[in-house]
Amino acid sequence: MLSVANPVIAMRCQDGLTANGDTPEQVLRKCGAPASRVIELPQRRGGHVIEGAVTVERWVYGPRYGARYLLRFVAGKLVDERLALSP
Repeated sequence: MLSVANPVIAMRCQDGLTANGDTPEQVLRKCGAPASRVIELPQRRGGHVIEGAVTVERWVYGPRYGARYLLRFVAGKLVDERLALSP
């Protein structure tokens, strides 16, 4: 699988395009539910969240026409979109 990292990649959905800064709710509204969703909770030490630690979500949409879209949210904002092409 070939992964393409490009800051101008935006996933086209039924109700619009994704954009950096979108919240998970905005992406759900535009694109519906992802094929998979992994949530990494902030690191804790001694029962307390480590200062500066945030929640990271990784979503996968597709395959759509031989491609998967990999989205990463940090602290509730879309920060990275990658396109993975199947050979």
